[in-house]
Formats: sequence, C-alpha cells, structure tokens
Amino acid sequence: MFGTGEPISVTISHRLGRDDAKRRIERGLDAVRAEVLRYVASLDYRWEGYRLQFTAAVLRQTITGRLDVYDDCVRLEFMLPRLLHLAARTIAGRIERRGKALLEGPKR
Repeated sequence: MFGTGEPISVTISHRLGRDDAKRRIERGLDAVRAEVLRYVASLDYRWEGYRLQFTAAVLRQTITGRLDVYDDCVRLEFMLPRLLHLAARTIAGRIERRGKALLEGPKR
C-alpha cells in the first residue's frame, strides 16, 4: 500500500540501450503531454543528462518527480499530494502501461 509520504516508483525494463531509450521518450513526450492535458492544468519538464525532472499541477495540487534512463530500464519516481494518493495504484499502472508501449514501439 502507498503511504502519503512515500514516493511512487515505476520501473520499466527495456533492451534499447540508454541513448535509444532516451530518444524514444523524447519523441513520445508530446503524445504523452497531449494525453494527460485533460487531467493536468500544467506540465513542465527538463532534461539533465539522462534524468528528466518534471512538475505537474492536478486539481490544484503539485506532483513532482523524475525519470532516470538506464541501459536496461527506465525508473520513474514521483510524489503525490495527499489528495491524489488514493489514486496512486491507478496512476502507477497507467504510467507503466504507457511507458512499456513507448519503449517497445509498434507491434510487427
């Protein structure tokens, strides 16, 4: 169970290597942004090497987090405000499914 003071973590394995994984994430950010904008008042992010720092405003609450790209996985860690912690499992599940689709690419 997620507690209110604990970060939420999602780890997604991949076989792309660090550079290709980062490129796919960069290319997919516009699509992800478009998907979440109906729920999110604002979404800001910036890359620092292989780390993506982000902040989002949802229901007048702030979500902060980071995404780290490694050779064999991507790890997303974020903090939810108390109000949104009730939906933590749902949010983490959606992020994991969307991340896998982004890193796997289209089915052939």
